[in-house]
Amino acid sequence: MPLLAATRIVLIHPSLPENVGAVARGMRHFGLIDLVLVGGVAPTHSLAVAAAAGADSVLASARVVDTLDEALADTVLALGTTARPQDGIGRRAILPAAAARLAAAHAPGGKVALVFGTEKDGMRVAELRRCHQIVTIPGTEHACLNLAQAFTILAYEWRLAGVPAPGTVPALAAVPGLDAAIADALTAANMLKPHEREAKLHTLRRVLSTLALAPDEAAMLMGLARGYAGQKHKPTSANP
Repeated sequence: MPLLAATRIVLIHPSLPENVGAVARGMRHFGLIDLVLVGGVAPTHSLAVAAAAGADSVLASARVVDTLDEALADTVLALGTTARPQDGIGRRAILPAAAARLAAAHAPGGKVALVFGTEKDGMRVAELRRCHQIVTIPGTEHACLNLAQAFTILAYEWRLAGVPAPGTVPALAAVPGLDAAIADALTAANMLKPHEREAKLHTLRRVLSTLALAPDEAAMLMGLARGYAGQKHKPTSANP
């Protein structure tokens, strides 16, 4: 399935090797193969291998990187998971089934990352803002799931997810750099202040990640954005 092959599971500083092994076991069951750890315990820890129950190949091929940016460097969509209220994050979370459908739409364009935070604190606000969308699993207030349990629920939805409608491609995957081009056009139109650019890029990416377009439609948006920004920056010729 294209979505499963394109999905990268990212664990930020996992502290319990048993959780890493349980995630690897779930990955093998559902058909996921790409595991990246941002620091934390080694994927080949003996307790991780024991908990993996035969998913040794997932652990053996897992990569360990230093930063979340490294883990997401070649992805077209990043989905961060959290059980926290989203008031301080500045965006609305989506549910697992919707996240899986969104990921399926992006999978033909490149790698999709599903990111999980530490067992103790989950993902920090800065890490969640680094992602295009935020995913939450509904449950009782002031309660949360274990890392491996949360992963299993999402992996199940990933397995069930369908494919995008023929002829459409998510805008971010169809035209890389479309978010930056639109930000440039908004800045040129004085609708976006230069110091707001980085913060507003998160909003643009969230919107564009949900927008499925025909390739020519996405290319037209890019052309309009670049054309407008270039026209506004073109020097005005002096009057004779």
